[in-house]
Amino acid sequence: MAGNDSQKALLPALLFIFLAMLAVMFLFELAKQTINPGITTWESHVITIVFTSVLALVLVYFPLRSLHREHEKTAEALRLRQETEEKLQNTEAQYRSFVESVEDSIYTVDRDCRYLLINKRHLDRRGLSVQDYTGKTYGSFHTPAETQIFEAQVRQVVGSKSPVQAEYGRNGKYFLRNLYPVTDPGSGNVIAVTVISSDITDHKKAEEALALANKKLHLLSGITRHDMNNQLQTLLSYLDLSGASLFDPSRMAGFIEREQKIAETLAQQIAFTKNYEELGVQAPAWQNISTLVTTAAARLPVRNIKIDSGDASLEVFADPLLETVFYNLIDNALRYGGPGMTAIRISYRRNGSGIVIACEDDGAGIPEKNKELIFSKGFGKNTGLGLFLAREILSLTGIGITETGTEGLGARFEMTVPEGAYRFVPGR
Repeated sequence: MAGNDSQKALLPALLFIFLAMLAVMFLFELAKQTINPGITTWESHVITIVFTSVLALVLVYFPLRSLHREHEKTAEALRLRQETEEKLQNTEAQYRSFVESVEDSIYTVDRDCRYLLINKRHLDRRGLSVQDYTGKTYGSFHTPAETQIFEAQVRQVVGSKSPVQAEYGRNGKYFLRNLYPVTDPGSGNVIAVTVISSDITDHKKAEEALALANKKLHLLSGITRHDMNNQLQTLLSYLDLSGASLFDPSRMAGFIEREQKIAETLAQQIAFTKNYEELGVQAPAWQNISTLVTTAAARLPVRNIKIDSGDASLEVFADPLLETVFYNLIDNALRYGGPGMTAIRISYRRNGSGIVIACEDDGAGIPEKNKELIFSKGFGKNTGLGLFLAREILSLTGIGITETGTEGLGARFEMTVPEGAYRFVPGR
């Protein structure tokens, strides 16, 4: 474009030079005739041609030199422009590749919260296509409350010209949203906002679980310390009575038997605290239910009892001690199911936005009056700690457990798993 403009500007100059040369030749001829009337025509023409040729070369040289320099500048500018465009294309390709490869949602909106750019991850997360977003605003796909919060954050970025970070939750999931200003190089004003939204559900659930675990551990340490102290005080009392009964063997034997029972109780409480101290120490993780059941059953004397471990693709987000839950459930069934029990089965069913995982047997079942008591600490014929610990483990990630079986037909423990804490992994 610059070369064409230079050529157009040169044409009038050349025309002016041509007309000026004609005028000079005419004036030069008159001057020669006036100064030297006796000069011949041939001599006059030779002198005129030589003079005008030299003058023409001088006059044309400068425009041509200017045109040549302008052409060189234009060629250099074109080369630089091509290099810049290639670099921009490469940069854009790299940027696009980066934006499309990350697991986070990335999108850019203008000051009116109208979408300008959206990566594939965000489209997949929302279940929409690029055409669905074209020309639309944030409010077209979100509730008024969500839109109000987002617009306020965009205004904050535009006003402060600084990034803004905020957490938000939706449908049982948690996200961390970072908003970055996009500025105009010329004016420095914010013309758009780029948003990077990261799924922090697992991190948030782990954080909440750890906080709850700390609270429970603090509570348990107080309860356990109190219980063990009571047992020790009782044991010391029986030891004193035993010492006073050295010459009464039958009476002393009774005290020793009671002391042994207290010692066994203390041993059970110490063993329980070892398991409980691990509760919530490690972050929750995705665990395959079928694998946990199979592993737990392998550690127990299942005899000829058939174990159905359920759907092999089902995974649950829970404390790493989740295996202990199924171990205790299967152990209880084997202990109290009675001689008529033949099978233990794991299954699931949908329950609104969540699911219910059931562990049921065809044994003796549990009396109606004991359905809630069995989860109390200390209740039962054995340690009285298994089902209490199972409920504590499940509660760390918001999973509830109840007993819904029928006495005489079998026990059925149902674990309610909320949305976002379960998934199905095909191919397992």
